[in-house]
Amino acid sequence: MMKQYLVLISTTLHFVAASAQNVQLSLDDVIKIAQSSSMKFKLTETQKQISYYQFQSYKSEYKPQITFYGNAPAYNKEYLAVRQPDGTIKFQAISQTNSNFGLGLSQKIALTGGEVSVNTDLTRFDDFQSKEKQFNATPIYIRLTQPLFAFNELRWKKRIEPLKFEESKRIYIEQMEEIARTSVNLFFSVLNAQTNINIASSNLQAAELNYETENKRIKLGTTTEDKILQLEMQVLLSQQNLEKAKYDLETSNLNLKTFSGLNNNNTYELLIPDNVTFFSVNAESAIEYARTNRSAFITFERRKQEAQRDMAEAKADKQQVLLTASLGYNNTGENIGQTYHDPKDQRRLNIGFNIPVVDWGRRKARFNTASALEKFTIFNNESEENILVQEIITQAKSIELLRRNIALSKTSDSVSQRRYAIATKLYQVGKLSITDLSLAQIEKDNAKRSYIDALRQFWDSYYLMRKLTLFDFETNTPLYNDNQNSLQSK
Repeated sequence: MMKQYLVLISTTLHFVAASAQNVQLSLDDVIKIAQSSSMKFKLTETQKQISYYQFQSYKSEYKPQITFYGNAPAYNKEYLAVRQPDGTIKFQAISQTNSNFGLGLSQKIALTGGEVSVNTDLTRFDDFQSKEKQFNATPIYIRLTQPLFAFNELRWKKRIEPLKFEESKRIYIEQMEEIARTSVNLFFSVLNAQTNINIASSNLQAAELNYETENKRIKLGTTTEDKILQLEMQVLLSQQNLEKAKYDLETSNLNLKTFSGLNNNNTYELLIPDNVTFFSVNAESAIEYARTNRSAFITFERRKQEAQRDMAEAKADKQQVLLTASLGYNNTGENIGQTYHDPKDQRRLNIGFNIPVVDWGRRKARFNTASALEKFTIFNNESEENILVQEIITQAKSIELLRRNIALSKTSDSVSQRRYAIATKLYQVGKLSITDLSLAQIEKDNAKRSYIDALRQFWDSYYLMRKLTLFDFETNTPLYNDNQNSLQSK
C-alpha cells in the first residue's frame, strides 16, 4: 500500500511540474491578456453592456407601445345604504361582479411632451339579485394627454441620452488604455525585480571570486586583512540583495498575475520591450484628436445640456396645466353584439391646473440655484478642458525627451558594462583598488536600472497619450471608431 502511495505522489508531482511551464512574455502579450482576461476588463465590459441597455431603454420610450389592460371579475356581496326618493335611507342587499379589459396603442410626442393613444375597451356588469347583465363597450377612442406651459422632459432626454451613450463608448476605449497603463507599471515592477536578481547574482558571483582571489594573495603576503574583510562584507551584502530581489520578484509576479489574469501555475520571464518606434507627436494635432475622440469633451457638452435642462425645469415650475381630451364611440347593451351596433359619439375634455399663489420665494430660489449651477458647470468645464489640454501638451513634449533618454541610457548601460569588465580584469592583476572596483560595479548596476526605468517611463507615457487622445501616433490611426466600437450585447 505504501508503495502505491509513493507512486501516486510521484506521479502527481511530475504532473504538477509538467503543467507549470516557463513562459516568455513581451509587454504586448501582457497587455493583450489583461485587456481580455483581467477583472478590470470584465468590469469595463459589464459597464459597456449596461450603457447599451440603458440607451436601448431610452429609445424604446419613443416607439409605439401596445398595452393590454383590465380587471378580473370583482365580486361584491353586501348591504349598501340606498337613499330613497323621499330622502330616507334603505339598506339593500347587492350581489354583483364587475370586470373590464382593453387594448391600447400609445405614442409619446417628443416635440410637445404629450402622449396620444388609440384604445378599445369592454366592461361587463352582472347583478345576481336581479339576474341581469350589461355590457358597455367603447369600440374605439383617441385620447390626447398634453401638459401646457410645462417642462418637456422628453425633448431634453432626446438631447442628453445620445450624448451619454456616445460618452460611454469612448469611456470604454479609455478604460482599455488605462488597463494597458496599469499592465505597463506591473510589467516593469516584475522586470525590475528580474533585473535586480540578475544584478545581485552577478555581483555575488564576482564578490565570491574576488574574495577567493584575495585569500590567495594574503597567503603570499601581497594584501591586507582589511581588504579580506571588505570583500567578505561585499559577499554578505550581495547575498542580502539577492534574497531581497527574490522576494520582490515573488511579490511583483503575484501582483501582475492577480491583475492581468495570467495562469498562476506558470512561471514567466518578461522580455525587455526595447522595440521603441520612432514617431513624432505634434501637440496641436494631439489636442485636435482629443477634442474629436475623447469622452471628456462629450462630458462637457452633456453637463452643459443637463444644466440647461435644470434651468428649463425650474423656469417652468410656475404653474401646472394638464389638458386631457378624447374622442370616440360608446354604447351599451345586454349582450356584446348590441354594444357594437350603431355606437354613439363619445367626447371628453378636461383641463386641470395647479397655480401657486404664495410659495415664499421657493420657485425663485430654485431658478436662481439652477442658474448658478449652470454658470458653475460652464466654468468647471473650461477649467477641466484647460487642465486636459495642458496635460496633452506636456505628454507630447515628454515623449520625444523620453525616447532620447532611452538611447542615452542604453549607451550608458553598454559603456558601464565594458568599464566594469575592464575594472575587474585590472583588479585581478592588482592594478586597481577594491574601492575603484566597487564604484565601477555601482555605476554598472545604476546604468542597467536607469535603462529599465527609462523604458518604463516611455511606455507609460505612450499609453497615457493614447488614453488622452484616443489616437495611436505610432500607426497614425484613431483608437475610437463608431462602427467598430458600437456597444452591443454579447
